[in-house]
Amino acid sequence: MARPLTVAGIFAHPDDETWSLAGSFALLVPKGVRGAVWTATRGQAGEIAEGSGVTRERLPEVREAEERAAMASVGVEQVEFGEFVDGQVEQADRDALTTAVHQFLERERPDVVVTMEPGGVTAHPDHMAVSAATQAAFAAYAAAADGHEPRLYYWGVPTSHLDRMRELGRQSGFELPGEDDPFGPRGTADGQFTCWVDTSPAAERMWRSLREHRTQNDGSRQLLAYQDSWREVFAKTCYIRVHPAPRPGDPAVAALVEAFTDG
Repeated sequence: MARPLTVAGIFAHPDDETWSLAGSFALLVPKGVRGAVWTATRGQAGEIAEGSGVTRERLPEVREAEERAAMASVGVEQVEFGEFVDGQVEQADRDALTTAVHQFLERERPDVVVTMEPGGVTAHPDHMAVSAATQAAFAAYAAAADGHEPRLYYWGVPTSHLDRMRELGRQSGFELPGEDDPFGPRGTADGQFTCWVDTSPAAERMWRSLREHRTQNDGSRQLLAYQDSWREVFAKTCYIRVHPAPRPGDPAVAALVEAFTDG
């Protein structure tokens, strides 16, 4: 039996994978593409939504279960967690982090790997540390690849999309943190993106997937729920190809696996 194409996401916290890959997984898994996710932490330092009844001690196991449910809702069963601590990934041994990511890549043998852009989208130190470790681990993985060339993509938010989210936020009564906020979202110039996925057919599944993260009921949920703004926010998911580096004039693609299939 032929080995299925595999798309793997590598992130720091539960729910990072949902914002970045839920829509693509929802579109690709029914076409026979296999999804896999590795998350460095179990979100120990995350918020606890009022009324959830979850204690700080139980939060890691609850957030692990939330991520598994979120990914199961878009057809992804292969979900792994590292043993790193939320809020302390930047201080962790960098070689140990890179090794953990590389071991995941060697186990799963993905054709496409996705992680956050180097600035972490929100400049969270954990995000940036995992992105850097993924780049290093992927370089070793790709150098040893036999018979195929895997691809590495960054997930990020185009500046135009972030500007629109800020506008929707103001309308909903939730002001997105500015870029001067330590964890405020940062946009990436639209022209850097090489893969623009029309996830509008999967927008409702993305929204349902995100809502599985019930302990993380921050203001962004208010924005998304306002007049069903999730339909617009989740209409596109955008990525930047890192390896192989795009050549000048290469057209943008519409799916992460377009190089391996007809899309």
